[in-house]
Amino acid sequence: MHSLNIFSKSKIVWESGLSFSRLVTNGIGKQIYRGYAKRDDDGCRRACVDIPPDVDPVCPQPCERHKKKKEGILHKIKLKIIEGGTNFGTPFRRLQCKEKVCKEMEVPKAKALPAPAKKVLSLPPPRPGVQVSILGANTNLGQYIALLLKQCSCIKKLRLYEAADTQCTNCSRNLCEVVEDLRHIDTNCVVQAYSYARNELERCLQNSNIVLMLDSACLNMNMSLENRFNYQAPIVKRYADVIAKECPDAFIIVCTSPIDCMVPLIAETLKETGWYNPRKLLGSLAVPEMRASTLAARALCLEPCYVHVPCVGGTEGSSLVPLFSKALEYFDFSEQNTDLMTQTVRRAPITVGRCDGQCIKSAELSEAHALAGLVTKVAWALLCKDIPRVSGFVEIDASEVISPARFIANPVEINGRGIVKSLGIPKMKDLEIRLMDLALNELFVKQEMVQNWFLGINVLLNNNGICSEINLPHLNSHELELMDVAITNIKLCEELAMDWYQEYMEYECEMCEIAAKTNFFSQENYKSIQDCKSETST
Repeated sequence: MHSLNIFSKSKIVWESGLSFSRLVTNGIGKQIYRGYAKRDDDGCRRACVDIPPDVDPVCPQPCERHKKKKEGILHKIKLKIIEGGTNFGTPFRRLQCKEKVCKEMEVPKAKALPAPAKKVLSLPPPRPGVQVSILGANTNLGQYIALLLKQCSCIKKLRLYEAADTQCTNCSRNLCEVVEDLRHIDTNCVVQAYSYARNELERCLQNSNIVLMLDSACLNMNMSLENRFNYQAPIVKRYADVIAKECPDAFIIVCTSPIDCMVPLIAETLKETGWYNPRKLLGSLAVPEMRASTLAARALCLEPCYVHVPCVGGTEGSSLVPLFSKALEYFDFSEQNTDLMTQTVRRAPITVGRCDGQCIKSAELSEAHALAGLVTKVAWALLCKDIPRVSGFVEIDASEVISPARFIANPVEINGRGIVKSLGIPKMKDLEIRLMDLALNELFVKQEMVQNWFLGINVLLNNNGICSEINLPHLNSHELELMDVAITNIKLCEELAMDWYQEYMEYECEMCEIAAKTNFFSQENYKSIQDCKSETST
């Protein structure tokens, strides 16, 4: 019983404690009760403290009256907001500030990031290239060479000059039409045309790196050497004068026939102007060397690229000596075969020549291939990309002179400065030595002819019969031809004058004898007839 009483009393105590805790929690709950308001705009229930005040569109900032108003008791009591007013039954008053009281709100400017710097792409380095001028490009040979050089990547500009003496429409196309046709080829080489009729030789040669001289007309190889030289010499001399003026540092490749005579003529002309550089003057042997190598390769049944026959001596005729003993190592042709092939190479220009209307043409396609290959080798050498070894008609060193001829064809090496080394004449067989001996004698005769012609152009006789040098102005090809005719007439007049003078002196001697007999002259002047003869002879 005692235990039951204790349990009942403890139960009453626990129930009273639980009821008291419920009262406490209910009272606390009433104190922390939060009111909610319902808005018409969004229809959601949120705490009134979370509802932001309406923003005045006229004055977004709180006015001064709101700032000065002190917090009253209404701000401390939690009110249950009823839509349309307060629990006191009075609606809220909307306070608005006047425009003059409202302060403009300064909107800070947005600080934009600086524009990203554009990366300037680096330009590729300029493409190296040379400028080539072809003199006499209106012939078929010049047009074929221009076609091959247009495809060369080391040539950036190609200038074609129309010579004065090839105004034959039956022989070649108009140069302007050829240039327009070449411009359609998809290469970066720029092709330009220049004409003799417009006196554009100076413009064509300005800043040229390589000058290629071709024949100004289709000459007949059956013509004598003197006739071909007299026809081409005034034109070539005009070219040399303009080269010394416009591009004195250009590399000159001479392909004008006869090359054996034109190279010394250009050298003398450049020496006169003071711009002669023996490293930049080369007579072409590309055509006979190509023919000799092809002939030797066919005789040996080999590929032509494995056979090379150097040519020494001169460039044409009996002065040309192809060294067939150097065609292939450890192999020699017999003397009979060597002599036969040598004569074949020498007569090739006449053999392959053909008559086309009024013009006599040679093997233009093969010559164009050989000359274009030579120009390409020289161009790569000037760009310091290669050091080719070619055969050229050049001036030899005075310390290595083996004959009176100063210009001899031999293998040379070319680099960016020009002809850097002359390899000289290699070791030859007995037949080749005999042919070389005859070639050197002929070269000496040709160079003497050039020297006499050059002196005849620059030296005249005055009234007293004394030779004196004169400086002729720059003349065109037609004026040079007229000057050549005038000098020839002067020489004839000089010969007639000398003949007349000799006849006159003979007549004077006869008159002296008659005067001595008839006492026309006193004895104090002439004591004897021998004195008269001796004085007249002096």
